Amino acid sequence: MHDLEQINDLRERIGVARANAPSDIFTKFAKILVKYTTSLLVAFKPISMVTTAIGGCLIVFTIGFLALPILFIWLPFYYLLAGTSWLWLKARYLRPILLIPGVIIAFIADLYVMLMPDFERGAKITKLAICEEWPLSWYLTHPPKQSVV
Repeated sequence: MHDLEQINDLRERIGVARANAPSDIFTKFAKILVKYTTSLLVAFKPISMVTTAIGGCLIVFTIGFLALPILFIWLPFYYLLAGTSWLWLKARYLRPILLIPGVIIAFIADLYVMLMPDFERGAKITKLAICEEWPLSWYLTHPPKQSVV
């Protein structure tokens, strides 16, 4: 599966990610921080609905040319989230160092996804999940081998 495809079994992958999550204090604290900070963005939900509608109109009128710059802005966020998540899961000793930058990246990426138009139906939900499930984002695109979804 390509990393940036829409994930059709997102709920199952989130469940697998949470089941395979490390149980140390830093991971628990990071999950609480990300949940709290991204929940602050609920105020942007009406704006998100408007930008999604605008995105649908723009994709028709611009034949998709507007999607490329928006995707290129998303890519650094995605790779930062996936990379720091991979480091979080693989290098336990880096967790205290990754905590604050990871939460900040997840918050900014979540804000960006909320404000960007949704050119593919459902892709915005996948991107929001990748932001909101940090530090487990890696497991959403690369499920653990023992529990392939």
